[in-house]
Amino acid sequence: MIAEIHSRMFRPRSVTMGMRQQVASRTRAGMSRRMARVVALIICLSLVVVFAFSLVMHRQIGASANRLEALKSVRVESKNRNIELLAARAQLASREFVEKRAKEKFQLVVPQQNQIRRM
Repeated sequence: MIAEIHSRMFRPRSVTMGMRQQVASRTRAGMSRRMARVVALIICLSLVVVFAFSLVMHRQIGASANRLEALKSVRVESKNRNIELLAARAQLASREFVEKRAKEKFQLVVPQQNQIRRM
């Protein structure tokens, strides 16, 4: 141990409450009227801003949904038109149609088996 050092336990002194301290402790820490008005105004303005923002977002979502439906109908129409065009192409490429068209336009006929000579 270090010489000439006296140590003793620290004991906080209990302080009795005076009259002013008792009165100060009884008062509640409330807001002033002016501060309450400012807080109420901020809350009202924030509610208006949130409502306006939600209204704008609702309209944008509705417009996007309408545009999506329009694009879906265009896609269905394009799909149906594509099916029709594929059917028409298949008909134009069929052997019967080609033979009929060649006979009408160019007076060509399919050669018979005995007309074909292989070399």
